[in-house]
Parts: sequence; C-alpha cells; structure tokens
Amino acid sequence: MAFGRAIGHASLMIGLTAVCLGACTPAEKNVFRSSNQQRTIGHGLSVRITNVASESEALPFAEEYCNALGKTAHFDRMENVSYHSVASKSALYDCVAP
Repeated sequence: MAFGRAIGHASLMIGLTAVCLGACTPAEKNVFRSSNQQRTIGHGLSVRITNVASESEALPFAEEYCNALGKTAHFDRMENVSYHSVASKSALYDCVAP
C-alpha cells in the first residue's frame, strides 16, 4: 500500500512541475491582449467576425456562416471594437442571395 501511495505522490509532483514550467514559458504575442480566436457571431442575415485584421482574413468564416443559409457573404465594413480597454477589429458581412 505504501508503494502505491509513493507512486501517486511522485506522479502528482511530476504533474505539478510540468504545470509550473509551462506557466513560466513565454506565450505567442497576442496583439488583442485577450483571446485571439476568431469568433463568428450571426445576426440572422448578417454576421460579425471578431478578432480579425482584415476583410480577407474574415471571409472564410463569413462564407461558412452564409453558405449554411444558402446565401453568399458580401463585405459591409470593418469596425474597431473596444471592451474593457481591449481593442480588436471585427469584419461585418451581409448574407445575400447568390
């Protein structure tokens, strides 16, 4: 029984060490200072793609959303969005008949 407890303790220590070392490594630079994942936010026949730098970066996400509705994505505009002093860009698209 003591042997099993020792192995469990050793495994725990190895896991904690790995987590601590991982927390100390530098991450990739994030220009948005928050999640840099693109998000697709549908609004019926329009869609907003967040955390993108340009229209061309957002287009595949908008096309996927609009194609699911049987429509095509038509670029409307780029917007700068600020939330709690964190700024990011969003692309807005309308879903129009092909």
